[in-house]
Amino acid sequence: MGMDIDALKAFLAIIETGSFTAAGQQIGRTQSAVSQQIKKLEAEIGRPILERGSGTVRLTQEGRRLLGPAREVLNAHDRACEAFALTSSAGRVALGMSEVFLTPVLRRLLPEMRKVAPYVELSLWTEATPDLIGGLRDSGLDLALLAGAAAGMPQTVPLFVRNPVWIGPEVVDLHEQDPLPIIIWVEGSDYARTIRGALERAGRRYRVAMSTKSFGGMMAAARAGIGIAAGLEENVDAGLRVLGRDAGMPPLPALKVSLARRPEARSKVVRDVERLIVDLCADGTT
Repeated sequence: MGMDIDALKAFLAIIETGSFTAAGQQIGRTQSAVSQQIKKLEAEIGRPILERGSGTVRLTQEGRRLLGPAREVLNAHDRACEAFALTSSAGRVALGMSEVFLTPVLRRLLPEMRKVAPYVELSLWTEATPDLIGGLRDSGLDLALLAGAAAGMPQTVPLFVRNPVWIGPEVVDLHEQDPLPIIIWVEGSDYARTIRGALERAGRRYRVAMSTKSFGGMMAAARAGIGIAAGLEENVDAGLRVLGRDAGMPPLPALKVSLARRPEARSKVVRDVERLIVDLCADGTT
C-alpha cells in the first residue's frame, strides 16, 4: 500500500479545520479535489476514515488509527524537503554569540550544518551582547544570539530560556569564604550586574577577584581556585563543579536568549541558517 502525500495532507487539513471546504482553502484545493483525495485514501485502506454528518466531520475507528502515522509521515516529508533545500545553500554567514553558548549551541548546530548545509562558510564571532548588537548594526554580522533584551533589534526570534548556575573549583571550597571571591565579565556589563545583584539581594558579601572579557579565561580562573563565576551547566567540565543552594549560593535570574538577524541580511543562505537554528532550539536540543 502506498499512500499519497497530498491525500494525507487533505486528510489532516480536514481534521484541523473541521470541513472539506475549509480544508480545501487551507491546502489550496477545491472541495471536490479534497473529496477525491479522501476517496483515494479510503480505497487504499479499504474502509471509511471519515463520517460525514450535517455540517460535521468525524473520524471513524480507521481514521483514528491513521491520524498518528499520517502526521509522522508528513513531518518526515517536511524535514526531508527542508534538508534538500538547505543542501543547495552556499555562501558565507557571519554568526555571533557569547562564549557561554558555544558548547550548548554549536554542539548541535555544527553537525546539522555539516549534514544539511555543507557548502555554507560559517564565520563565527564570540563577543558580549553589546558588541554583537554593534556587529549587526554595522553590517559585520548576519545573525547573532543575544542574551537579555535585544533593544532596537527588530528582526528577533525568541530561542530559549536557561537557568545559569554558579561554577567553582572542584577541590577548593571558595563558597565558604567571606567575602566571597567572584570572577566577573568586565565592570558595567550585564553579566557583572547580574552576579552583583544576585549576591546583594541575598545579603552575601563578596569581592571581585578577577574581571575579564574571556569566558574561557573565566572558567580557567575558576578551575584554578581564583574565584566563583556564573555560566551554564554545559560549561562545567573537569576541575569545576556547580554550586547550588546547598553551598549557600543564591539563585541567578533566568537568561532569555533570542536570535537576531540584520534586516538587510535577506539572502537564502542566511535565512536557511536562521531557520535551522530556530528549529534546533524549538525541539529542545539546546
